[in-house]
Amino acid sequence: MSKRLPSPAPTISELSSRCFDHSPLPIATVEGGTHIVCYVNPTFCRVTGRTSDQLLGSPFCTMLPDIDECVALLDRIYLTGQAENYTKLSSAGGTAVVSSYAMWPLMADERTVAIVVQPFETAPLNERTRAMNEALMLGSLRLHEITADVASLNDKLRAEIRVREQRERDALMLTYELAHRIKNNLQIIVALIAHEAKSAAAPCIAGYRAMQTRIGAIAQLYDLISQTSDEPIALDAYLEEIARTMSESLLDGRPDIKIEVKAEALTIDPVRGVPFGLLVKELATNAVKHAFPHGKGRILFGAARVGGEIELTIADNGVGMKTKDAAALAERHGSDYVAIFVRQIGGKIAISPSEGGGTTVRVRLPLLPAKEWAPRA
Repeated sequence: MSKRLPSPAPTISELSSRCFDHSPLPIATVEGGTHIVCYVNPTFCRVTGRTSDQLLGSPFCTMLPDIDECVALLDRIYLTGQAENYTKLSSAGGTAVVSSYAMWPLMADERTVAIVVQPFETAPLNERTRAMNEALMLGSLRLHEITADVASLNDKLRAEIRVREQRERDALMLTYELAHRIKNNLQIIVALIAHEAKSAAAPCIAGYRAMQTRIGAIAQLYDLISQTSDEPIALDAYLEEIARTMSESLLDGRPDIKIEVKAEALTIDPVRGVPFGLLVKELATNAVKHAFPHGKGRILFGAARVGGEIELTIADNGVGMKTKDAAALAERHGSDYVAIFVRQIGGKIAISPSEGGGTTVRVRLPLLPAKEWAPRA
């Protein structure tokens, strides 16, 4: 039976090749008392710009400018078996050069048989400094360009904001001017109607005065709404203002009739603002005319949210209406101003007796912004 002969031990060059051929760092192995290069990996060849044939068999220290110090360092590693690091700034041909590398021993039977050398950096100092300075300069220039671009964009943005703000101010001033002129024109119409009423026949005077009152109400409401531009109208403040203007005009000679407001913090779009205000005035005017034959009473303007709707309430504590009269009034769609205004705001009306006497009119209208609401024909 034949015996298998043991495989020969790998050489130092073979061991180094197995360990370092694929290393991204430059590696060389030296052996012997004269420190001859027995192995270099592909990265070492690429960094030095020489082939392995040119490097193998040469003393390692001849590759460095500081030969004596390199020999002393390699000798010490052979004697002590301890790794060493080396860094030195030297001059070669008038050019500053940084040399930096690490060395560690390869041991066998507790003795050093070879030394592995890994250079960290060997480069002209002025070249590295110049490269760093160039990188810093390019970064500074780029930062300056970015800063200038940002400043330019900020200037353009500020200029655009100023232009838009001025346009908004101009549009607001135009809105106020148009509102003022429309109100003045409506007041002129009111004055002309009042003049015609003086010379009209007795049966026509009441009609002229009713027309005068309604056009005057439109002028007042248009003036109130125009002051809010295109913003939603706060119903509580709106009803308070309507109550104030009615108290000054309609109730001037009837101080015992009071108008109160109890409204939640709701808003209505400007599109429905005028017909809403005219509806409130028409219902309140009817209450003043018919609910208080004795000249004393209270009218309540209310607004509350009920689900997805606004509920407008006009209630009085007057003499009240008969049930059949209330039903007939609610059915007269299209035949009076109340029904017209209710349709314009997209609402529904209900009339019922008030608790303790009087009449309550409730109008439900959608709680929607103007852009989502279109009045029904």
